[in-house]
Amino acid sequence: AGALRQTLHFMRKRFGILTFGRGEPTPRELKSSTFQVLIKMSGLNPEGYRQRVEEACEFLAGQAKELFAELETEMRKAAEKLDFERAAELRNMLNDLRQTTAPTRRFTRTARFSLPSTVQPEEDLAALKDALQLAAPPRVMECFDIANISTTHIVASMVCFREGVADVSSYRRYRIKTVQGQNDFASMAEVIRRRYSRVLLEAREEADKALDGDGGVDFAPEFSQERPAEGLARLNRAGLVPVRLPDLVIVDGGKGQLSSACKELQRLGLDELPIIGLAKEFEEIYRPGRPAPLVLPQDSGALRLLQRIRDEAHRFANGYHQLLMKRRIAESILDDCPGVSRTRKQALLGRFGSVARLRRRSAEEIAATPGVGMKLAQQIVEYLKERM
Repeated sequence: AGALRQTLHFMRKRFGILTFGRGEPTPRELKSSTFQVLIKMSGLNPEGYRQRVEEACEFLAGQAKELFAELETEMRKAAEKLDFERAAELRNMLNDLRQTTAPTRRFTRTARFSLPSTVQPEEDLAALKDALQLAAPPRVMECFDIANISTTHIVASMVCFREGVADVSSYRRYRIKTVQGQNDFASMAEVIRRRYSRVLLEAREEADKALDGDGGVDFAPEFSQERPAEGLARLNRAGLVPVRLPDLVIVDGGKGQLSSACKELQRLGLDELPIIGLAKEFEEIYRPGRPAPLVLPQDSGALRLLQRIRDEAHRFANGYHQLLMKRRIAESILDDCPGVSRTRKQALLGRFGSVARLRRRSAEEIAATPGVGMKLAQQIVEYLKERM
């Protein structure tokens, strides 16, 4: 965070670009040094300002070798003049800039998903059964993770392991809809509620199809004497529904995330479903009704299995988050298009799906969008062509 603040301060001085939001500046922005950049822009034309922005973008993209070379030269000159305080300041600035603009680690999905050869799923499942005191090895496990940066595009992932190996076809991803602000506990509650209410709904629909409209089970706990998990297991044994509940639910987090998930399972009548929370900092395992966490040895096969599924959920959630951020950056190009208001932008993206698809459409097709006439459609086509 410190390196980031220093980098932003450097960029404001170096490039002289505005960093507050669109529209009228707030009273706080009016008093800030960032807004005072406007005074230095009085003689700057749009082309000159656009050049500044492009240079700043290149810097953030890591294309800053010449700039780093200038700072290193200035640092050496300061040291030769025995101005060691200035030289140390420049050295720290260089370190901060390199740290901030370094390439980020990217998660990629390979076509062939396989676990390392040292993994022994059967043994690890047996060890996990004993460690958690389960009735049987957890053949099917589902793990949930929340990913967000600030409050932008809060998403969640659910990954599934069958027989100790990733079942990629069963993965699910979610955009959090009901939570305002950054709240991992409420976000975890929402995704657990959506996942298992959907499982119960699909099971009831499948049972209705198999039994000509009478599935023989009502999964609403307040209207049925049979527990939802029992009813679903009965339908599974009868071969009526392919849907089944996992043998173990894992949430990425500690007591707070686990408590939120447990409350939602209880509301759905699934409070007997085995569930744990895995806190990453010390790899502590939290269980409902147990105040003290369980800590397994680092070389434990059970812990390694939990770490694999937790890390996979984290990777999958981060990948979805990055995808949404890339889409948002691509969509922002319409913010500066003359005549395109926020309502029109939403209408265009709602109809065509993305800016990339919008580029491939003719003016006539764009003009068919509600609120967009032929004149504006032609302007949009020309605007997007200029920014290929």
